[in-house]
Amino acid sequence: MGIVIKDDDSHRPIKCREMAIPSTVAQKWTTTMTKFALIYVLLINLITSPLAMAGQCYSCAGTCHREPCNCQMGSCEADYCFIERKPDEIPGSWRITKGCLKRPSRTRSGCDFDNSSNHIQCVCAGDFCNEAIYMYTQIRRNVTCKMCPERDPECSDTCQGQWCHEDAVTGATGCGYGPPSLPFFYKGPELLYHRNKLCVTLSRGNNAKPWKYCICNTHLCNDPTQRIHYAHDHGGNVRAAVDSDGSVTRSRSVSHNRIADRLPLHKCVSCDTTSQADTMTSACKQNHCHGHFCTLATKRFVKAGNTAMRYGLQSIIHEQQGCINVTDTHKIQLGCSHKWMNNEEEELFCACSGALCNSDLGSASRSTASRLLPNVFQTVFSILSFRVLLNFAF
Repeated sequence: MGIVIKDDDSHRPIKCREMAIPSTVAQKWTTTMTKFALIYVLLINLITSPLAMAGQCYSCAGTCHREPCNCQMGSCEADYCFIERKPDEIPGSWRITKGCLKRPSRTRSGCDFDNSSNHIQCVCAGDFCNEAIYMYTQIRRNVTCKMCPERDPECSDTCQGQWCHEDAVTGATGCGYGPPSLPFFYKGPELLYHRNKLCVTLSRGNNAKPWKYCICNTHLCNDPTQRIHYAHDHGGNVRAAVDSDGSVTRSRSVSHNRIADRLPLHKCVSCDTTSQADTMTSACKQNHCHGHFCTLATKRFVKAGNTAMRYGLQSIIHEQQGCINVTDTHKIQLGCSHKWMNNEEEELFCACSGALCNSDLGSASRSTASRLLPNVFQTVFSILSFRVLLNFAF
């Protein structure tokens, strides 16, 4: 029976026949919906899969005695590139290095100071993006820090920096520049967003004395002689710090927690050895320590032989294994950060969680953390793939 529709103009019922959809239209509709489903599935895979499209980087090193200071010889392939400039051993000269990075510790790309005001490091993604150093003005809040080469009650020197650091073993204090930095942690402003002080204690090698290093970002926070009393609210949060002279240092609310007390201790290999071969064997690998995390740091560099028995290029490997205790696990970088220049230098810094996870590079690299720096190639590839799929669908 037909469908009856009332016509408003004539007020007479009009009988309409049932219309069947042509088979060609149905086929086109089904094909279009299938293509849309395919696009959706592929886009989900593009977004969620960790694509790593490596690019070319300059890989070279040199010493400069005047500006401009640059090098553009050699290349390597990686997800990220770097360029560094720092003072050389010769007064008045600079050392510039370029190379490749995998899983960098820096949380933000671009050029910035690296711990000190005369050391610059740039991290970027893209073919030969490490061509030159481009520093951009960044507005940061400066703090006053204690600046002493060793623990000395008579030392009253200070400096103006972007954060402060303190060596709890030697008593050395000073100013930090650029993103806050701790060994085996991500380097970025997020490190001190929700806390005013962060410490790490490292133990590496046979009978090695533990080394404690702290960073902070309030007035004279690295002065061990400064008596600071914290005022708490009912929730246990720090609201103000009262210095020995009676002045009040305002700080962000920082919740006191006992994260370090709740973290389990892991058994780690504790060894510090140097070898001139490609393989590392040492009796000290039988030594162990216990810490919140295990660490492995390897540095390889090539130098020319200067003895009658050895000539030509020699590969020197320095490997350190140990453990670290932390006051907070915020932004610790699990897994390995890899930095290298072809046929010259190579560095690996790994942190892992688990019994003896730092026994070798393979086990240390299994602990992974999320990538913080965006991969430009992945984003561009996803956009281009989406446009190709749209053209295919229509």
